[in-house]
Amino acid sequence: MSRIHFIPHVHWDREWLRSTDSSRIKLVYFFDRLIDMLENDPKMYYFTFDGQTAALEDYLAIQPFQKETIKKLVKERRLFIGPWYVQPDMIIPSGEALVRNLLIGSQYASSLGHCMNVGWVPDAFGQNKITPYLFKELGMKGIYAWRGFDYEVLKDSLFMWKGNGNVKLPTVHFALGYGHYRGFPEEYENVKADMQDFIPKLEARFQDQEVLFMLGSDYAFPRKHSSLMIEKLKQEGYDCQMNNPEDYLETLLSAAKHNHHVLEEYQGEARSATLGRIHAGITSTRIDIKNAMRYYETLMAKVVEPMIAISRFQGGHCHQELVNYFWKIIFKNQFHDSIYSSSPESINQTVENRLLNLRHGLNELIWMNFRYLAESANLSSVQKDEDILVLFNTLPYQRQDYAFVSMIVKHKDFVLKRQDGTIVPYQMMNEVIATCHDIEYYNGMENFHDSGEVLEGTKYKIQIKIDASILPAMGYEILKVCFHQQNSQEMIGDVQILENGAENQYLKMFIQKDGTISVENKKTKEDYHHLNAFVEKGDDGDEYNYSPCGNDKEISIYHNQPTITCIESSDIEVKYRIEYNAKVPAKVVNHERVQELEALKIISDVSLKARSQTIDFTTTIENHSCDHIVRVTFDDLYQSEENCSQDQFGTIIRKNIIENQKSLEDGATEYVLPMYAMQRFVQLHHQKSIMALISKGPLEYEIENNQKICLTLLRSVGKFGKADLLIRPGRASGYRMDAPSSQLLNKNITSEYSLFFGIQADMSKMIQDAEMLNTPVQTRYLNDISRQKNQGLDWQYSAISLDTRVELMALKKAEHGQYSVIRIVNNRDNDVENVRFHVPLTKKCYLSDVQEKKKIELENKNGEIIIKNIMSNTFVTVIIE
Repeated sequence: MSRIHFIPHVHWDREWLRSTDSSRIKLVYFFDRLIDMLENDPKMYYFTFDGQTAALEDYLAIQPFQKETIKKLVKERRLFIGPWYVQPDMIIPSGEALVRNLLIGSQYASSLGHCMNVGWVPDAFGQNKITPYLFKELGMKGIYAWRGFDYEVLKDSLFMWKGNGNVKLPTVHFALGYGHYRGFPEEYENVKADMQDFIPKLEARFQDQEVLFMLGSDYAFPRKHSSLMIEKLKQEGYDCQMNNPEDYLETLLSAAKHNHHVLEEYQGEARSATLGRIHAGITSTRIDIKNAMRYYETLMAKVVEPMIAISRFQGGHCHQELVNYFWKIIFKNQFHDSIYSSSPESINQTVENRLLNLRHGLNELIWMNFRYLAESANLSSVQKDEDILVLFNTLPYQRQDYAFVSMIVKHKDFVLKRQDGTIVPYQMMNEVIATCHDIEYYNGMENFHDSGEVLEGTKYKIQIKIDASILPAMGYEILKVCFHQQNSQEMIGDVQILENGAENQYLKMFIQKDGTISVENKKTKEDYHHLNAFVEKGDDGDEYNYSPCGNDKEISIYHNQPTITCIESSDIEVKYRIEYNAKVPAKVVNHERVQELEALKIISDVSLKARSQTIDFTTTIENHSCDHIVRVTFDDLYQSEENCSQDQFGTIIRKNIIENQKSLEDGATEYVLPMYAMQRFVQLHHQKSIMALISKGPLEYEIENNQKICLTLLRSVGKFGKADLLIRPGRASGYRMDAPSSQLLNKNITSEYSLFFGIQADMSKMIQDAEMLNTPVQTRYLNDISRQKNQGLDWQYSAISLDTRVELMALKKAEHGQYSVIRIVNNRDNDVENVRFHVPLTKKCYLSDVQEKKKIELENKNGEIIIKNIMSNTFVTVIIE
């Protein structure tokens, strides 16, 4: 007879059907009952709280007097918490966001006595291939997961999951789902009937006969009679026990070893909908929120923390607890239902409110570094009629792009000079670009004092570009703004304007009459056509799934004659504006689009810059219709059955179509469409020249006809949940509720993306261009300055420079102590040996784990640190003392 293991648990959605505070009310009563059971029922041995800690913070904010009781239960390993801060979506967040979610969550759990040492992923909509590596780096001993796997691929619910860097972790698949046994019935005869029903099903999935009953589900209160029912089952001869994820995994592995059971190996992501829906298409729901979240998580990891690190290297200070406060806001928005926007209206509004908190908070964290320099740099040489301009490069190498500067000044005539008097050329921009008017509005960018008082005589809003290659790696430079001097030196670029086109040393582009772009890759003499073509079609889905409409035809927006205008023309940049005015069906009724039409306006700015291998796009969609999807498409020269896109720690190769998919007729829960998510780029997987799509925001793509890259720019739906979709028959996911804000009706949705053209050997250059696109130079014009020696800081400083074969994931203050931490990722498909980076001479460096524990001291040769090897698609963490 099999041995039965009952794991009492709960899956706690902080916000999904109800808001965080609504859930918190239920949470208080939940924990009150759980604590009572664990303290007063001697047979209630264990409870697992969903692998996360944020909800525990929610509870203790209301019941702080229970903290010592919680610590006692956690330390005794009766209440299992962590390693996550929140249960995130595994596909959308960046690699650093996932790492920090685990780091902050696991350290909080450890501070309460113990962090559960297995990864817990019960309800992610599909599984990411990086998951084993991610948990292994944290020190986890195994994984529990559900959606995305199926019985055809996994013959047993215990298997080895192989991830990046050849890491393998034992993994338990929830054979019947994480909530298949929500709770014991109160009548014992019903319990026995359940055993007869479930045990044979589970025995088929656990060949070593150690079967798992998941005693709990979403918001499920612990059953007070659980221990009593287990005792009754024992009395009737059942071999059963209450267990926890750590001990159960050890039991499974011991049984497999005893039975000489060689565990099968699984590699890669898991996107099957045979057993549970994965909701393909959810990666573009409320794309306005997803674009904003991508911006803020990048801003935090690639701008805010590196700027703080640069200031700290120069004697500045910032509490890591303050930084982590804003990371936690990011994580709360990355909770799987929250970032998916698969929620009622009120929850999506809560997510938007957090975006506002991030906008204000991160801007202030950025500003404090400018303020520190203004107070600490030696500004004694700055004259009365001179101000300063500060520029931060937060990438660890020299840039090959341009810094954007916005200033409101008293005089139009000025010259920019370095400390030694060398003139720095700049290019005045024709078009005035809207800038952020939050914290900076009062702190210098818009020429206001800290007090918010307008400087008398302020007249001119000036926007310029500066060649960012003058800036040091991971550092800053201060320039003097010298008024009443004519700017006699302009930047020299290699862009030439053509009739409806432009060219530089790498690319020649033309805008066709239909608004699509043609490009010649001058390196390879190859021509690309039909790029940046907009298409639209109906969407009969809900917040969870895109689903086609009946009798629908795709509308080619480019068949509408666009207006084409040159809006920027210099040898630094040529930019065109392409405007389409189209009519599309107003909505979907009874699964089909109506005859009534509404306006759809698309404005796409197309730019070619000097020395650039990219063509850059900023596209705004003015949406006045419901129930539809708008995509931009790019035809490659070559065909390939596979695509290569960037995931959190490297690249992933995917088939353009879903192979061996179980049909709806055979019981699949959903027909999975080949709509994938990327981090920064996607390209067709061929060995010839590269055309790669780089995205600053939108992440959902599909490859059509093995040649066309399609990027989703807008998905407009009006239901939280909807039944009987073409690709998902039967019940609704979520509730059948209206979600009008997800229609994005009468809103403007702006997305930024680029096309990179090169050869296969340019892969490193393409990744760097993706980093530069997503991590612009931070600039501030400062007039409220002391003009004193202050602390005597230099006008130029470089904290760290990094080997360009690898990329920076993070540069941050250590969680404890005054050390700095740098995390370096190898995005490439080959190992990189002898990785070099430079630090100040006096610094000692150590390889460490994610938990920031030192392992090996690295040799420091006059400030040059060498890491012998970083494996393909992996990262390393280094402590800098």
